[in-house]
Amino acid sequence: MEKVFWVRSNVKMIGAPANDGLTEVNEYLEQGWKVKHISASSVGDSMTYGQAYIVLEKDA
Repeated sequence: MEKVFWVRSNVKMIGAPANDGLTEVNEYLEQGWKVKHISASSVGDSMTYGQAYIVLEKDA
């Protein structure tokens, strides 16, 4: 079984969301899920803001 998560850097900027998505990923990792793949990239020209997707897997 696989789950895909989109996460983003949690830079303290006006209007930036407080939840970066890693809390949920960490909960799955604590339950024994493993990281299968991570892909990350910057957002636009910003050096401090980025996003990634993480694929987690768990044996059935």
